[in-house]
Amino acid sequence: MTASKDHAGRAAAALADLLRPGADLGAVAGIIQQAMDDASEAAAEERAARLLSASPAVIYSFKARDDFAPTFVSDNLERLFGCAPAEYLGNPDFWREHVHPDDLPRVEAEIANLFDIGHQALEYRFRRKDGSYCWVNDEQHVVRDAEGAPLEVVGSWSDISARKAAEEGEDAARARLAMLLETAPSVIYSFKARDDYAPTFISENIKRLLGYCPEKYLEHADFWRSHVHPEDLASVEAQQRNLFEKGRHVTEYRFRKRNGTYIWVSDDQYFLRDEKGNPAEIVGSWSNISARKEAEQAESQARARFDLMLHSAPAVVYSFGATGDFKPSFVSENIKRVLGYAPDDYLTQPDFWRSHVHPEDLDEVEAGQAQLFETGHRVSEYRFRKADGIYCWVSDEQTLVKDQHAQPLEVIGTWSEVTARKTAEQAALQQSEQRLTDAIETISEGFSLYDAEDRLVLGNQKYAELFDVGEGPPPPGSTYEEILRKAVTHGVIGDARGREKGWIRQRLEEHRNPGEPALQRRADGRWIQISERRTETGGTVAVYSDLTEVKESEQRAAAANQLILQSLRYASRIQSAVLPARQELEAVAADHFLIWEPRDIVGGDFFWFQPIRDGYAVMVGDCTGHGVPGAFMTLIAWGLLDRMLRSAPSDKPSEVLTGLHQGVRSLLGQDAQQGETDDGLEAGICFINPKEQSMTFAGARFSLWRANQEGVIEIKGDRKGLGYRRFAHKTRFSDYTFPYDDQDSFYLTTDGLIDQIGGPRGRSFGKRRFQDLLHKLRDAPMREQELSLREAFEQYQGDERRRDDLTVLGFIPHS
Repeated sequence: MTASKDHAGRAAAALADLLRPGADLGAVAGIIQQAMDDASEAAAEERAARLLSASPAVIYSFKARDDFAPTFVSDNLERLFGCAPAEYLGNPDFWREHVHPDDLPRVEAEIANLFDIGHQALEYRFRRKDGSYCWVNDEQHVVRDAEGAPLEVVGSWSDISARKAAEEGEDAARARLAMLLETAPSVIYSFKARDDYAPTFISENIKRLLGYCPEKYLEHADFWRSHVHPEDLASVEAQQRNLFEKGRHVTEYRFRKRNGTYIWVSDDQYFLRDEKGNPAEIVGSWSNISARKEAEQAESQARARFDLMLHSAPAVVYSFGATGDFKPSFVSENIKRVLGYAPDDYLTQPDFWRSHVHPEDLDEVEAGQAQLFETGHRVSEYRFRKADGIYCWVSDEQTLVKDQHAQPLEVIGTWSEVTARKTAEQAALQQSEQRLTDAIETISEGFSLYDAEDRLVLGNQKYAELFDVGEGPPPPGSTYEEILRKAVTHGVIGDARGREKGWIRQRLEEHRNPGEPALQRRADGRWIQISERRTETGGTVAVYSDLTEVKESEQRAAAANQLILQSLRYASRIQSAVLPARQELEAVAADHFLIWEPRDIVGGDFFWFQPIRDGYAVMVGDCTGHGVPGAFMTLIAWGLLDRMLRSAPSDKPSEVLTGLHQGVRSLLGQDAQQGETDDGLEAGICFINPKEQSMTFAGARFSLWRANQEGVIEIKGDRKGLGYRRFAHKTRFSDYTFPYDDQDSFYLTTDGLIDQIGGPRGRSFGKRRFQDLLHKLRDAPMREQELSLREAFEQYQGDERRRDDLTVLGFIPHS
């Protein structure tokens, strides 16, 4: 019995050594058989079961013939798979019920080969007791009897879920990599970095991107060279040495697709070495950059065209920084042709501009530079030295460019040579000045003109005599105060004797704020009347009249002055009489108001109402100038207007404007290319058809304003005036026809309202303020609207001088 136990012990130890995954199951079966032969069956099974329960693999067996009934399973079946050994031993279908249904047909087909080869290993999914599946490695051996007939099948189930999960993860990663390579926008490739430089890899997307199968690249060592554009091949191969020197190289060239067309590719290559530092492999990618190349070529062509245009342009384009050192940044090539300098002369010399502006012009031009940074735009004209040393006149137009934070970034400008124009202008100015000088020398009064800085521009001989203190005529450029003080010091002015300081102060105040003519007694007994007024440019013009005889007969002088005033007032009555009676508008309008206020006694604004076929015409006009000149222009316009309206078709007010334009040009002799006058007018005219409740508007630099419940809109006329030389004789105007109803009110206004300066910031009244005011007043009766408009206008004007005649017409047509 002891010997039997020892033998069984040795058998159990040998069996424990063999019971591991991948063990020789034939040997295991032999040991089990030997143990069963040498000891009692119960003792041997007990010891074998104890050993088997500790094994990482489940050992099982079943008959190899007849009913293939289960014969044995190790106790660790429950530990590893959760099933009791009795479940296996008592159920002939245990195994088939636990194999995954998707794997069963395959496994059964493979088991059929077991009896031919004697052993095999299978992998499939096996259901645990808890219903979950695990992967097992099933190794089976056929045990035969002494005659070689199949006796029993001994097998082992080993859990390989962890290995299978790792394999599946690796497969998924490989599949994802393949998918990424297939969908990537670049073809990935590699080849050996030495010997025959044979291709080693190409991504599948070569088919999609270039049309080739991967095998075409992998099987042909000269695939790359045969597909690079012949014109690019030599330069690309010459650059290849950079790859071995730097480890990376990017180049661009044309590559032939399978359909025969060439595309541009960016070839990005990396040089790899092995662990010993020897060249191993080159990995690269081909990216299609045809779109970018086409854009670059288009940009290059556009740039070339732009450069050609700049070279051919008459103006030199330049730029410089708007802050810091104001460094030059660009100049067009035509600076060579226009001014004689090479572009580098400008770009490399920070003081190039200052050193080339005429010294007499430099201070004035630099003083005006602040305007550029205030308004963003500036135009100046000055003399500029060309490369040959000769000065030419240039018109310098500059624009300030700002960044996204509204900070000055760069100044872009153009130099246009205007020498011919300036020469012509100077000649014309000299001729005009000479004519003016000749004219003022012929008058009997003293005449003087001072600029905005109160410096003498010119004065005639009579004026020079009045202020000659024995040193000759006052020189041009002298200030009025200097001339006045010298005259008082030398006792030329009798009124100043004994009160020189106070008199000079009073006289300077009168001069700087001219009003009524001043009478001055001279030391020689003469009485001089000084009539001064401001010019539009801020200067002062004065006429010195010898009124000695008038002073001796003040009554006659007063009568003469009164006569002049009466004449102007009479002219005003004539002008008012020529204008249509306001009652005429009441006959054609359901409601209306009219503001007509000449800036002076007479003015250049007018209004007109006149019946026409199918309705009536309403018109407002603004002639050049104001006062007497403007009044004369209105007389011309009225005469033409009456004639035009009598013959004009009732649906085309534009033809009235055309007739006025041509008539004014002819009457004033402005239909010729040259002349001294360039006068005209702006006007807006409405043809109203009450039966059809329609209105047609035409405007020459004039707008019609329409107000109703929907708001206030501006109906703009053409940007062309009437009668001026700059507009062709055959100029035509546009008609705008639209329906109206009793909710609509209409307004015509001259620019005397829009352009009036006032308010706290000294700006013009403006269209926006006028539109907002109409929007506020649109539901009020016309009389109330008139009063509100007057009040708003006067309040806005404040203490500012009235700039122009004022006319505003508002009306509601009969419906």
